Amino acid sequence: MDSKKHESSIFKSRGNRVLKRKPITLAAKWNTHLLRGLEAKLKEDPEANLEALLPVNYTTTLQSYKKVVQRPNTVFQEDDIRSHISLTPFEITFKLSANMNDLLRDSDLPRAITKLLDGGELIYQGAGAASAVFRVSQDIVVKITNEESASTDLGSLLFLQEHLPAFPAPRPHGLIRTGKFCLLFTTFVPGLDLERAWPRLDDTHKKSIGVQLDRLFTQLRSLSKPSDMPLGGVQGEGCKDARRGLRFNKEPIRDAEQFQDFIFSGSTSASPVYTQLLRSLALASPRCVMTHGDIRPANIMVEQREHGTWEVVSIIDWETSGFYPEDNDDWYAYLPDSLSPQQYANQCITLFYYT
Repeated sequence: MDSKKHESSIFKSRGNRVLKRKPITLAAKWNTHLLRGLEAKLKEDPEANLEALLPVNYTTTLQSYKKVVQRPNTVFQEDDIRSHISLTPFEITFKLSANMNDLLRDSDLPRAITKLLDGGELIYQGAGAASAVFRVSQDIVVKITNEESASTDLGSLLFLQEHLPAFPAPRPHGLIRTGKFCLLFTTFVPGLDLERAWPRLDDTHKKSIGVQLDRLFTQLRSLSKPSDMPLGGVQGEGCKDARRGLRFNKEPIRDAEQFQDFIFSGSTSASPVYTQLLRSLALASPRCVMTHGDIRPANIMVEQREHGTWEVVSIIDWETSGFYPEDNDDWYAYLPDSLSPQQYANQCITLFYYT
């Protein structure tokens, strides 16, 4: 073959090659996202401090995007939520407490958290591996759940810690987001949930628990809603309605009347006439108060003292909490007066027939 033709064919074949780009990694996507944000800020202020514009957890997050955490040879069942978790990537969305940092003690944070989860003691397992709670140390548990639930839970715990610090609720120790899950670290609460303790209580103890709960929820309902805060979660995440599945409001809800609009818009089967009839019977609550949203025995922790009495030591699971009309919380056995349906008879009966 003529040398010139051969050389020409070589260059031609090279010219026809498709140069394969390196795959875009999570770390690259993270940097690209930040770079676009920096460019926008610099257009507004060319003299801006670039260091101040970077997230405080930039280095940690970038490192987590670069690493693929290899789990040890621990095999979990399909219904164990840990089998669905990968800590690559992860993001610390609420800073870890000093206790958590002491517990981890590893420069490779994803590896340390993976080890912590793998050695955790299962306390609660939700249906379908959708959520779970593990005790990861003597004093700390981690709730693995979705971002929306974790955000509301954390927001209310922080709100209580600031505005009602004596209220018996877990204290937050950090929040990590990874994929579709969030890891909410809180204090471990010793004792039994009331669902398990109730059968062993006599009538006197049951009445005592009711009195204690009445006092606690009266305190909770004394908290004032900030005037600029819409109803629902304290971080502005809006209202939830679990009467038919789980619904969220689309527009901010400012008062009890608008909350009723939201509640009575949830049925796809009730006729407008029937809905209007029921709504006319359910008077809107004049007050909107801080509520737990899921008051039931399983979410009330109690402990027996040395002299035989039982004490409420914590109210847990604040993922449906926030500021709602005062009739939105209820419980049905040995009811605290502050939550009793007797105070909201019309609303309770009406919503029973509506749902």
